[in-house]
Amino acid sequence: MRCLDRSAPGGSRQGYFWVYRGLTGDVIFDWQTSREHRHFAEWMGDDYEGTLLCDAYQAYINYCELQSRRGRKVRRAACLAHIRRKFEAAIEERPGVVAWILKQIRTLYRIERELNEHGASAEVRARVRQNRSGPIIRLLEKAFLHLSATAIRPRSRLGKALRYVLGQREAMKTYLDDGRVAIDNNHTERDIRPGVVGRKNWLFIGHPEAGDRAAALYSLLNSARNHGVDPQAYLKDVIERLPAMRLDELDALLPEVWAAANRERHPAAGAPARERAAA
Repeated sequence: MRCLDRSAPGGSRQGYFWVYRGLTGDVIFDWQTSREHRHFAEWMGDDYEGTLLCDAYQAYINYCELQSRRGRKVRRAACLAHIRRKFEAAIEERPGVVAWILKQIRTLYRIERELNEHGASAEVRARVRQNRSGPIIRLLEKAFLHLSATAIRPRSRLGKALRYVLGQREAMKTYLDDGRVAIDNNHTERDIRPGVVGRKNWLFIGHPEAGDRAAALYSLLNSARNHGVDPQAYLKDVIERLPAMRLDELDALLPEVWAAANRERHPAAGAPARERAAA
């Protein structure tokens, strides 16, 4: 996001929202004026253990390695959508080969769609993935290794796609044995989309410090929507009730808590009842 800043050349500078999403749908936007790796490491902290679903930006990889040296158990799960896009961009270079790769990835997504349609639990999801998705992932891994040993130009789109995916061989398998982990981070990309669309209208954040306020609003409104309620109704209620509330009452305004009490009266537009109940 561009932000207006008189101290910067030309009067504006680039800013960034680092976006963090939890398993339940809560999402946090953290405003920073750079993409320095330290922002991610400082936000996650020294004590984090768990699984990170993300793309291959080096900040995430470095953090996982750092936590490992600290004795913390952190696994990285690759985003299959990012991998797929790399090969989609290379379809014209080796149409037959790339089409086969994309077909295998489509099969992996079809398995996920079936699991979603049946409301599979994390345990069932992991078993199905190990039995059905695992062999496909291993077949793809062999294909990637074979292709990388052939005469493919490293700077070609296919060469770049292979280098990208081979750097994530282990991370690509993480979702197979953890049913809580999604196949990609498209949920987070949907959280980012309103800001991407909005900046076409408002162009700039008005001041570097305004980025923090924008981040707070994006966090609250996206979290409310992810919990199945209308963000506008949520924000209206918060603004009306907040001035009269005591500090020990504020938890009632957290998106997840508010949604549990108001989901039937203020459902998110277009959200199916089944999704609202599971939010």
